Amino acid sequence: MSKIKEIHDVLERLSHWEKPLRFHTPVEKTSDIKAYLDYYGFTLEDIDFHFGKVDIDGIKIIVQIFSPKESIGTVFLLHGYLDHVGSLQNMIHYLTKHNYSVISYDLQGHGLSGGKAASVDDFSDYVLTLEKLMQRARNERSDPFYVIGHSTGGAIAINYVLKHRDHHFRKLVLVAPLIRSNYWYLTKLGYYLAKPFPFIDDIARKFRKNSSDQKYLAFTKKDPLQPKVLPLNWVGALLNWNKEIHAYNPTNTDTCIIQGNKDKTVDWEYNLTFVQKKFRSLQVFHISNGRHALFNEKEQIHEEVFASIHQFLKEGESH
Repeated sequence: MSKIKEIHDVLERLSHWEKPLRFHTPVEKTSDIKAYLDYYGFTLEDIDFHFGKVDIDGIKIIVQIFSPKESIGTVFLLHGYLDHVGSLQNMIHYLTKHNYSVISYDLQGHGLSGGKAASVDDFSDYVLTLEKLMQRARNERSDPFYVIGHSTGGAIAINYVLKHRDHHFRKLVLVAPLIRSNYWYLTKLGYYLAKPFPFIDDIARKFRKNSSDQKYLAFTKKDPLQPKVLPLNWVGALLNWNKEIHAYNPTNTDTCIIQGNKDKTVDWEYNLTFVQKKFRSLQVFHISNGRHALFNEKEQIHEEVFASIHQFLKEGESH
């Protein structure tokens, strides 16, 4: 059996995983789980690994927890659109190395989770998943909690924190967050032009050069968990969410935004202005030559990103 066919079969079986997530009992590392971890580059020395499903309104969400032996806090780590937990392995390694536990999960329609591929009817569905998992985590784990969101994950974190005044996250990190995508008005025009034609449900995905790491770009193109089409209804959900998000009042939550100046995926200058209005206690880290996939940039750039995050999380803490 070819290696490509073998990993496809492994991922297919894991997408049908039915064992529930257990916060205090690491999962048995079956041959499929070992193959998954190996394929996405996870090395988990002295790290307890939890893997299981959580049902959110009838949709199966696959959640992973990475727990070092001595944990100083728990980070919810949210991936961006079209990505999955496997895309976050660099950041997960960094956080666990610095003694943070990490809770991460594949958004609905992404990775190993259920739901229509790369699709969502309303961004509130994404937020509901975070609400339910945070509720569980607070019952199972002690403070402090932090949240780090990349791109669409940043949009989810923004929505959650602005919506819940008692959100229990000590700090919020937004990495190249999505408010508006790049070429925003062209995106809107294209969506409304295509909307009257019911036979146009999605468009073929064009893989962007969103990193200067050529190995990452090549891997992403062949990654079986990367969707190959972009559903139009996801674009519609983004447009609707963009209208709603302006209604929320500002927050004093300690927040930082990390943004590359070569990002061609989001309209980062507009997004930064928006975040500055909504988050009164904000630090901004500009990453020179950083593109959109900041966790997966070449080493010099992603190490700067990770160090900025670590610096922000440590400030004022008594670990």
